[in-house]
Amino acid sequence: MNRTEDVFLSHEHLWSYRTRTVDPNSLTIRSVTHNGILQHSTAETLCEEAARISTKELVELKNANHCPFTFNEYLSYYFYKIYLAYNCSENAIIKNRWIIRNIIDPNITTDPLLHNVDAKYLKDLINACKAYCEGTEYAVAKLLQLFSDDIWKHGEVSCNPAPSPAAYKKPQTTVLLYTSEQLKIFLNAVYSSSCPHRLEFLLALFCGLHTGEILGLTYKDFTPCTRVLEIHHQYIKNKQPSPDASSYIYKQLDMERIRDFQVPDFIGEELVRRQQEKKLKSITRENGLPSITMSDLSNMFVWFLIQKNCSLEKIRYLTGGVQIGPFLVDGTHGKEN
Repeated sequence: MNRTEDVFLSHEHLWSYRTRTVDPNSLTIRSVTHNGILQHSTAETLCEEAARISTKELVELKNANHCPFTFNEYLSYYFYKIYLAYNCSENAIIKNRWIIRNIIDPNITTDPLLHNVDAKYLKDLINACKAYCEGTEYAVAKLLQLFSDDIWKHGEVSCNPAPSPAAYKKPQTTVLLYTSEQLKIFLNAVYSSSCPHRLEFLLALFCGLHTGEILGLTYKDFTPCTRVLEIHHQYIKNKQPSPDASSYIYKQLDMERIRDFQVPDFIGEELVRRQQEKKLKSITRENGLPSITMSDLSNMFVWFLIQKNCSLEKIRYLTGGVQIGPFLVDGTHGKEN
């Protein structure tokens, strides 16, 4: 367990810590949060002591039941020792590592010994994971089916207890992500030509801005000395155009999409305010790349964050609330499935 993550400041401005408690009757390890501690050092000491006790009790429980793993322990073992050994798809590895760390792990409140994992436990876990956003339950079910097939083949359970992913809605995705090589070609083309729209492309690719948000930027939104960019407006199509009304509307973003962050130096240096989809298509066509849109560049920024194992909360903040589900299914990586 990560002690740094297990000791944290609660919303009441008091310290809390998480620990595991062993239940010998149900052969289950439960996650318990202790609140209301005045000092950080006290919470750390209590957390360490509780961890020592639970580790000893867990060893005794495993020995008594001839089972060396809990569900969560074997899930980690399976991914790093078995799954990585036979899976050569970098994209699949990145997605499943992120799913385990950011979706499955936070939702494991009870951790049974491996041979006690059953269909109800896995269904309950999948249902707990679907609260993140549409599509996560399908991604989790697909990964757990692989995991369950492994423990069944190794004789840890009498049958594969995982529900079929077909029982869950698979998110529709139109996400197109360049491979690393394609991305290098694209960036080389952007920088090798006199591209007046370079900033717009970089804002989408490295900051995750949507087209409307880029068009909504003004020079007042950028502070050069700190490189902080504020995102709070966008241009959207007018759904009720008229001869006297503009085809586009300049409007305030919804509260959950308003954000500010430091941009990289190279983007600060590219402070030009124009956008043109035609030039983007010209660059991709001339360099033999799949045709993409500004939205595709924004989506690639989300994939960069997933590759860096960023949390769902951070991804949502930096992107203004992107739906993560379409990035967790197959068929979204062009030629690199």
